[in-house]
Amino acid sequence: MIALNLDHAGTGKAPRLLGFRHVGGLVVFCALLHFTARYNYLLFHTLVETIRIVVLGSIFVLAWNSRRWVSDGFLLIVGIGSICVAALEILHTLSFKGLNLFPGYDANLPTQLWIAFRYLEGAAFLAALYNIGRPVRADLLLTGGSLLTLVLGVLIFSGNFPDCYIEGSGLTPFKIVSEFVLIGIFSACAGAIYVQRHHFAPSVARLLIAAMLTAALADFAFTSYAGVFDAANEFGHYLLFISSFLLYRAVLVAGIASPFDLLFRSLKQKESELEAKVAERTAALRKSQALNRAVVENSPAVIYLTDIDRRYTLANAAFERLIGKPRKEILGRTAFDLFPQNVAFRLDRRNHNVIATNQPLLETEEIRTHLDSDTRLFKSVHFPLLDEHGQVVGMGGIATDITDSQIAEERYGAIIRSSMDAFMMVDESANLLEVNDAACELSGYSRGQLSQMSVADLDAAVDKDTLMAVMRRIAREGSSRFDSRWRRKDGELRDVEVSVQYLLHGGAPRYYCFVRDISGRKAAAARIEYLAHHDLLTALPNKLLFQQQCREALLAAERDGRNRALVYLDLDDFKAINDTLGHAVGDELLRELAARVRTLIGEHDLACRVGGDEFLMLVGDANDQQRLAAFAERTLAALAEPVQLDSTVQTCTASIGIARFPEDGADFDTLYRKADTAMSQAKAAGRNIFRFFDEAMHAQLVERRHLLALLRGALERDELRLHYQPQIDLHTGTVIGAEALIRWQHPELGMVSPARFIPIAEESGLIVPIGTWVMREACRQAKAWQDAGLPHFVVAVNLSAVQFRRPDFCQTVANTLADTGLPPGCLELELTESLLINDADGVLETVRQLKALGLQLSIDDFGTGYSSLAYLKRFDVDKLKIDQSFVRDMDRDADSAALVLAIVQMAHSLGLKTIAEGVEHDHLAAVLRGLNCDEAQGYHFARPMPAADIEGWLRSAVATRMGR
Repeated sequence: MIALNLDHAGTGKAPRLLGFRHVGGLVVFCALLHFTARYNYLLFHTLVETIRIVVLGSIFVLAWNSRRWVSDGFLLIVGIGSICVAALEILHTLSFKGLNLFPGYDANLPTQLWIAFRYLEGAAFLAALYNIGRPVRADLLLTGGSLLTLVLGVLIFSGNFPDCYIEGSGLTPFKIVSEFVLIGIFSACAGAIYVQRHHFAPSVARLLIAAMLTAALADFAFTSYAGVFDAANEFGHYLLFISSFLLYRAVLVAGIASPFDLLFRSLKQKESELEAKVAERTAALRKSQALNRAVVENSPAVIYLTDIDRRYTLANAAFERLIGKPRKEILGRTAFDLFPQNVAFRLDRRNHNVIATNQPLLETEEIRTHLDSDTRLFKSVHFPLLDEHGQVVGMGGIATDITDSQIAEERYGAIIRSSMDAFMMVDESANLLEVNDAACELSGYSRGQLSQMSVADLDAAVDKDTLMAVMRRIAREGSSRFDSRWRRKDGELRDVEVSVQYLLHGGAPRYYCFVRDISGRKAAAARIEYLAHHDLLTALPNKLLFQQQCREALLAAERDGRNRALVYLDLDDFKAINDTLGHAVGDELLRELAARVRTLIGEHDLACRVGGDEFLMLVGDANDQQRLAAFAERTLAALAEPVQLDSTVQTCTASIGIARFPEDGADFDTLYRKADTAMSQAKAAGRNIFRFFDEAMHAQLVERRHLLALLRGALERDELRLHYQPQIDLHTGTVIGAEALIRWQHPELGMVSPARFIPIAEESGLIVPIGTWVMREACRQAKAWQDAGLPHFVVAVNLSAVQFRRPDFCQTVANTLADTGLPPGCLELELTESLLINDADGVLETVRQLKALGLQLSIDDFGTGYSSLAYLKRFDVDKLKIDQSFVRDMDRDADSAALVLAIVQMAHSLGLKTIAEGVEHDHLAAVLRGLNCDEAQGYHFARPMPAADIEGWLRSAVATRMGR
């Protein structure tokens, strides 16, 4: 805006826009207006409105003529709004009651025109404040304002504008409401000016705010008059006049008077400013000359001047140091007076050429200094000195010592050439300028080929545009280090580490790049990362990676509302394969089984090797239990398929436990724990089967853990007991032995069945100390019965496979017999069929050692396992024990009877005895006698009894219990 932002400019202050004399003049003028109103109100009204029209028109003239150099929209909108308001206000003045210039119209017409131009004025100020600081189109604005003014005039004179004043009734509601709206508009303008006061000079902002508030007060006065000549109307016009005066001072005086005041005030300033500039330039010249002298004197380069006779007229401190003489011995002398003859001749010839050709000369030369006769290398420029007529009056020279930089360049060049890292100097367009041998070796290109290439031809990680953006960033930062991938000439991709330094070389930007091949390091890091998350033997993920993948998959399943299942797979008796065939065969078997596991899972399923012979799988479609069961069946069948190894064929089954998400758990740890529980149940149920987790399993697991905790101290607390069940010779009726059966008498649980705690003892390893105690206690008790005078008979003890495979088992048996004094022939150890078929050679050796001690061996539960005549021939056992499941059904099932007969006949043909267990009544005993079975035991003869009851039973009831 023109002048509206001027408060203090140049060297003086702008004139005050409102002072005491202005206020005094305003008061005097208002008094004159008051006398005029008393004399002739029509004249008073016409005078006030005419003043306003002149002010508004002047504002328009100022705004319109300044539009070409003032881009701010405030003044232009106010100016064009002012001329539109002035047009309607002229009509308002001419239509006032008493002039009678518009016959047929009453006092309503000027009131309507008043409301119209006041709305227009308020709208103009609001629009101007909104567009402050913004450019506007003057032609469009003037056209729009003119059309709006014309429309308002047509509406009013055609009678389509609302009535504002009715003779005899006064102001209409529309007129009163409009005045209050205008009060709000002008008050809002005042507030907006205050908020945006930083756009105005302080005095201008104050005057504009005062003008808006006075206009609002004027509208308030016009809300209450009853006639066009009454006091309220008169007072409103006083306020309207004051508002116009304030607007006049704020816009016209600030826009016109201030520039002229500043113009005349600046004439004297220009003279003083000119003198100040002359003084300033003189001081700057002196300062520049002093600076030049300081630069020449302190420059590390040798600087000198000579006259036309080639005598030195200027020499700096570096020149003194070069020849080792003070300046007074240098000035006025020639090169022959200061340098050796050969150097002087060379310098003189060069100086002569410069003066003769009037052209500068650039060269590199060696000069021997006075210090230890050291020869230094200088790069120098020699130039002629000309007078104002262009004639040569002498010459000058500047020589820079480049010895150290040349040595460094040679050394660094040798280092770069022999560096194992590729070196490349690159220009700002990414073209290769220089390379070393390592760069050729890394890229596969020759030096000549690389000189025709750019970095973009080698870097496979970025395109040309990205590469240039990276180079611009390096130029800003100065250096950078990053990893990339480069493509060799043969197409092979190599991982590289790039270190870049940006420097200016001879004024041209250069990028110095050292490129190191880190493919091996990257591969090693990838290998380490792989090994950290994968099983090396099977290439499956390990448990750590599987947990991470599983947690992500479970989150996705929860988000998508899908079901998943965690499958825990444990190979059956895999340790026996490792122990018998060796770990190499076991590892090969694991690799094959892992490959089968990988083929069983779907594209979005997961699998891992937990460790040893255990695997985990996370599979989908867990909402259908039948599909899960079918998957488990396929898995068991696939794993049970024979595996062809180098020299043998092996078969390995598995036990599977399944926990479902989210039914059994919402996180990996819970699912893993419950799948493990289900797998343990599958193991306990006979192996090579699967089990789904249910809460009963959990309860059973809790019970097993509770029993295990109690069982650990059972021996120390003397809670274990032995009961004995007599064994009878079916043909003579005599007692030939007794089977020792363990019982657990707990103070709180009572008598705990062996079926509950023996499997727990076997899994935990407690069966070893418990089995040793059973054997020692049975031998001790048998010896005690013998010492008491009872007939000698055999005591039978069941063996656990865990106990039997102990390397010190035979020694334990020998020590037990020796400690208790029981004859070896009175001890019978009962073995299971499954124990014999695993590690046959090791078992055979143990059996031989036991037989060498003189004790008896029997096979327990014969017929329920993998019965084989080959095993019976190899192992020197004494007796086969027919399982009670066959014996109890002999009287009802012909097949069972036939099976028992076959076992008896086979045993007799091999020279073995047979004993039937589970004989519950006399009829079964008679049948067994008819089948020529040798021995029997069961409830028909006697129940298992504590040791204290056996002696009495033997003395009093043997014959009766045999049915005689």
